[in-house]
Amino acid sequence: MRWSKTAFGLLLATTTALSGCASVGPQFAPPQVEMPPHFPEAGTTGDERHVGERWWSAFGASQLDALVDEALRNSPSVAEADAALDTAHAARDAAFGGAFPRIDAVTGGERARVNAAAFGFEGFPTVEVSRYTAGLGVSYDLDLFGGQRRARESAVARLEAEFFRSHAARLTLAADITATAIEIAVARAELEAIERIVEDDAQTLDLVERALAAGAVANLDRIRAQSQLAQDASEMPRMRSRLAGAQSQLSILVGRTPGVGAPVVFALDDFEAPLTPQSVPSALLRGRPDILAAEAALHAATADIGVRVADLYPQIRLSGDYTQTSLSPDTLFQYSSAGWSLGPTIRLPIFNGGALRAEVRRAEAEARRADARYRATVLRAFGQVTDAYVEVALAGEQHDLLRQSLVLAEENLRLSRRAYETGAGTLLGVIDAQRQASLARRAHVRAVGAHLIAIATLYSAVSTTPNG
Repeated sequence: MRWSKTAFGLLLATTTALSGCASVGPQFAPPQVEMPPHFPEAGTTGDERHVGERWWSAFGASQLDALVDEALRNSPSVAEADAALDTAHAARDAAFGGAFPRIDAVTGGERARVNAAAFGFEGFPTVEVSRYTAGLGVSYDLDLFGGQRRARESAVARLEAEFFRSHAARLTLAADITATAIEIAVARAELEAIERIVEDDAQTLDLVERALAAGAVANLDRIRAQSQLAQDASEMPRMRSRLAGAQSQLSILVGRTPGVGAPVVFALDDFEAPLTPQSVPSALLRGRPDILAAEAALHAATADIGVRVADLYPQIRLSGDYTQTSLSPDTLFQYSSAGWSLGPTIRLPIFNGGALRAEVRRAEAEARRADARYRATVLRAFGQVTDAYVEVALAGEQHDLLRQSLVLAEENLRLSRRAYETGAGTLLGVIDAQRQASLARRAHVRAVGAHLIAIATLYSAVSTTPNG
């Protein structure tokens, strides 16, 4: 059968129209998740200025801002996320490249020895010849049932998922750096509190020494005071180790080698406790990067079903080849050396042992798993935000109570020392008051840090992507 230009044109027009048919497989629709209009624990007023990309700036610590910026440039975790995003970009581009006709150039030369006797031609001599070829091949998959379109849809969705994961990695890194910076400040404050406790112990020992010199107390009081001083001083090495560990962890998060350069130092006074974003609606969670990444992954898995379903149907590919073949380079590009072929190729799956239908079932199962992951991600997000609001409220309440407790404990210590100096009190009373004051100081420091970390956790939990 010979293909005329008219016949080929009709075939091309028909197949092109068919290639515009709807793609097989389910159409993706974002899952519907029940969401309340707001969080009951959030109240109705608050500060929403810092809900977004740079939420850590709400703490007013310029050194923290600089460290987060450095980490976003140098952290291996960010570099890994960016590499995954670049991979998804390349996969998307490769998928879209398949939407165009494929054109390949072929050229070559060979030297061959032709044995005529092997073909049944006795008496003919064996000769050696050279053959030269040059040509072009064009092929195009009509994609009648949309398998390639579904593949491109999946590639775009996977690119979106990696974009959101990349943003989630940045927010997670910023949250870790903020929490570690606050931990450094708390460790320093506790260390300073222990140093003050040791100073108080030394002051108490001085009181005992003076009372002993005046004959007002026995040597037992001196031993008790010395024992208390040694016990409190023994806490300092452990606290220094905790501070050094937090500083090393911060260096790792920022992308620095621990031990190289001076350690980063923070103080609790470097941080302001911002107002919580109390009027953030639940719908804002639709902009969380982990939720958007899970939704995009579900979209990709849904599109993959269409890719596998399309494999069950006939595949039509148009192909054409134009080749110049000659035994001499001088005549390679003459018309007499030309040859061509043109026509469609139809592939119809008939028997494959059930492999294609198994691939469809696998894709459907992957989509169900992606749907379950999406819903689990939403539930975890709601739980994180709800817990964060509760933790902020409780941490703030505890901070206020412990601040009052510290004031009372320090006043009790002052009065106990005065009573001991005048002979109206005992050393045990002073040591007990000092112990209560020491515990109150350290508890207050930890409460300040816990309140700051709770606020940071809340801001991190409600932060969204730039396009969220």
